[in-house]
Amino acid sequence: METSNIITITRQTYSRALLLKVQLETQGIGCFLTNIDDSTQDVEIRIKEDDADAAIEIIEANLNVFGVDKEIMIKTLRSVRRILVPVDFSSLSTNAANYALKLAQTLKADIRLLHVWYSNANEPFAFNEMYSYHPDFEILALEQQTDANQRIEKICNDLKYRIKTEKIRGVNIDYDLIRGDTLEGIMSVIDDYLPGLIVMGTHGKKRPSTSFIGSTTAKLIEKSRVPMLTIPLGIDIDHFILPKNILYATNFDESDYSSLHKLIAFTRPFKVKIYCVHVHLAESLKLDEGRMMKLRNHLKEEYNEFDFECRLIESEDFVTGIQDFIHEKQIDVISMTAHKRNLISKLFQPSLTKKVLFQSEIPMLVFRA
Repeated sequence: METSNIITITRQTYSRALLLKVQLETQGIGCFLTNIDDSTQDVEIRIKEDDADAAIEIIEANLNVFGVDKEIMIKTLRSVRRILVPVDFSSLSTNAANYALKLAQTLKADIRLLHVWYSNANEPFAFNEMYSYHPDFEILALEQQTDANQRIEKICNDLKYRIKTEKIRGVNIDYDLIRGDTLEGIMSVIDDYLPGLIVMGTHGKKRPSTSFIGSTTAKLIEKSRVPMLTIPLGIDIDHFILPKNILYATNFDESDYSSLHKLIAFTRPFKVKIYCVHVHLAESLKLDEGRMMKLRNHLKEEYNEFDFECRLIESEDFVTGIQDFIHEKQIDVISMTAHKRNLISKLFQPSLTKKVLFQSEIPMLVFRA
C-alpha cells in the first residue's frame, strides 16, 4: 500500500482552520486537524505532500476571504455538522433518531428527520382488459400524506422535548416529508441538505422484512458518499453511553488512510480508543504482519496523541473473527470502508459490508471508498 508523506501545510486559529478544511475537502484534498484540544496553540492543517501545490493555492485564496464570501464558507462548514435520519415510523427508526440526538449533543450538530412516502392510490388496476384508476385516489393520497406528516411531526416534537428537558444546547431539529421512491427520495435530500453523517436503523441479527430500513440501508451505502452510521434495534437508548472503543476493520487498502482520517475527525470529541484490526488466514501471516507494521508506523507518526492499537486476527471466517474481538475488547462501534465491486464479483461473492451490517449487534460506521 503506497502512501504519500503527511505534512503540515499551515497553522491557523481553530475557526479559520475549520473553514480552510472545508474548502480543501470541497476541492478533493483530504486533510485533518491537529492540536485542536490545546487552546493555547494554533491548529495545524495536515495533508498529503502530493497535494501541497494545489492546497497552497486554495489556502492563499481563502485567507483573504471576507464579507459575503466568508458567510458562504461558514454555511458550507455548518453542512458537515448536519445529521440526516431517514425514518419509517418503526421502533427501529425511532431508536436511531434518539441515538442521533445523543451524537448531535456532543458534536453540536443539527438533525433533519426524513420520511419518504409513496401512495399506491393512483396505481392502475385491470378491469375488462383496460386500466382504470381508483376514483378517490386524490383523497386517499391526501390521507396518507396527512398521516405521515402527523407521525413524523410527533417524532420531531418528542426529540425537541428531550432537548428542552435535558437542556441540550447547540442542536436544532427539523423534518422533511417527500413523496416518491424511498432510495431516490433519500438521495435527493442528501444532495440538498448536504449532511455530514446519515444515521439509520438496522435489524442486525433479528431482521424481519416488514420495514424498508435494512435493504435500503445497504443500497444507500452503495450509492451515497456520506458516511453512514447504522443503529441496531437492540441498542438501549435509555442508558446511552458515548463510544469509548471503536474497531476499524482494515484490508490494507489505500482508501483506509482517508477513512481513518475521517474516523479520527468524527470521534475526536468522544476521546475514544481505536483498534485497527485485520482478519487473516494462517498462510498470509508474514505478508500481513508487514502491512500492519506499515500502518502502525503511519498512525504513530501522524496521530501520536491518539490512542491506537493495531491487531491481526487469524480466522477462517471474517465475521466470526470480528465478533470474537468485539466481545473481547467491549467494542462500542465497528467501522469499515465499503468498496464497490464489479458485477461478476457481486454475483459470486456477497458483499462483506452487507454481511457484517446484517449481523452486527452494535452501531456500524461505514465510509465509502
